[in-house]
Amino acid sequence: MSYRKLFWGILLVIIGVLFILKNTGVIFFDWWTIVRLWPLLLILWGIALVPIKDYIKMILSLAAIAIAFLIVTKYDHRERPFMSWNKNHHDWNIDIDDNDSTYNDSDVQELVQSYDSTVKTVSLNFDAAAGDYRITDSLLSDKLLVFNKRGNIGDYSMTTQDEGSHKTINLNIEESHVRLENKGNEVKLLLNPEPTWEFKFDIGAANIDFDLSPYKVENLNVEGGASSINLKLGDKLPISNVKVNAGAASIEIDVPKSAGVEIKTETVLTSRNFEGFNKISKGHYKTENFATAASRIIIEVDAGVSSLNISRY
Repeated sequence: MSYRKLFWGILLVIIGVLFILKNTGVIFFDWWTIVRLWPLLLILWGIALVPIKDYIKMILSLAAIAIAFLIVTKYDHRERPFMSWNKNHHDWNIDIDDNDSTYNDSDVQELVQSYDSTVKTVSLNFDAAAGDYRITDSLLSDKLLVFNKRGNIGDYSMTTQDEGSHKTINLNIEESHVRLENKGNEVKLLLNPEPTWEFKFDIGAANIDFDLSPYKVENLNVEGGASSINLKLGDKLPISNVKVNAGAASIEIDVPKSAGVEIKTETVLTSRNFEGFNKISKGHYKTENFATAASRIIIEVDAGVSSLNISRY
């Protein structure tokens, strides 16, 4: 058996075991730990190019993976140091935090956008970093959006643009701090249900739990890396379009039984569960009521090594 086939098979097994151990609570790590291991790819590439026997390449590759994880794990559990990337000055900063167990005042942020009844449609573009991000069914009446953040990854800026009855809101992280103690941002978004929403989320390596069932969602675009994606959709519009593009991700999407739903998937090494859907062709599924339902949801998923579960409630 060739080194290439054996190595990638073992690597996929390791990734799967890590997912299981993390999801069952046996171990804890955040996806920034995986991101920090990117130089390991250069090492493995170099080993593959060395003119030696395959079994020696395998031994060296497994040793490199083990050593890299040991180094990162040991460094992640130091008591105080953290490393951050300063976007404004384009350099790395090493700082000391004397109180890692709690968030300080600089880790807490709130951004508010007032509500104007003349605004009928809203585009929300949101960049997430490491951490947990949540949209709840707690509805706003006098404000359009409220953003609450606790965490040490970095502060956000909010910019807006108005074009007639349409408003665009951009939530971008200003200065990203990647701490080595597995801390991240905890973000809660509150939204107004009156306008029609268009969402574009770039979530990177984060966990998101978005209950969008009370909102009029026209378009939803989620770009994720090694992430956990939980979405709950409603039936407030005749047509809602959902696109999810992810790498190694766990994807859970809940859709209402009242809506007709169509699924189009392009996946690699992905487990799928589409209970209540009829298979039309390879990667193409529909509910029985798709042609007759007053509300329709079109879901497109492009994922790598992932688990994909779409269920009806």
